[in-house]
Amino acid sequence: MQTQKTKLQDIAKITTGLPVQRYIGKEDAKKQKIILTMPELETDEEFQTAEENISETIKDRFYSKKHDILYKVQQNSFAKEITTETDAIIPNSYIIIRVLDTTNVNPTFLTYYLNDPRVEYEIQRTIDSTKIMKVSTKILKDLKILLPSKEEQDKQVEIITKINKRIQLKKKSIKCDEKLINSLYDAVIGDAYAN
Repeated sequence: MQTQKTKLQDIAKITTGLPVQRYIGKEDAKKQKIILTMPELETDEEFQTAEENISETIKDRFYSKKHDILYKVQQNSFAKEITTETDAIIPNSYIIIRVLDTTNVNPTFLTYYLNDPRVEYEIQRTIDSTKIMKVSTKILKDLKILLPSKEEQDKQVEIITKINKRIQLKKKSIKCDEKLINSLYDAVIGDAYAN
């Protein structure tokens, strides 16, 4: 497979999210949706949001757009693509990665790429351990990406998406089986331990 080596900053605009606390409860505030900080996310899980009274003067770049990639900066870092949580304020617990040209770069491919354990390792080893263990925009901007053709990216995304759907179905099946086991014990034990 033919790949092109490029820095992430050459294919995406990379900025830190908004320090939301500074904008809560201002005089010009209105109810706005904010993306909450998540410890980690499954591939099919959506970002949770909440509404807060926040200043209306927030710049457009801090509002989520479809196909933005949010990269959690601290503890259990991960990349997650925005699919449905658009027009929500992105807090500074995330770095915003906004692909510049979607005709050459598939944002979903880039999200999977950033979550690959080898890439995670590469990112983690560049963190300055004398400071707070936190991924910075500089680290992501300088990250070298091996980028195949757009056609190859699309093929990879299609395969990975199908595999992830199978994984999610298997997880649901396991949860159903666990509930079934618990219900069997309920029939035997009942309320014996209620008191």
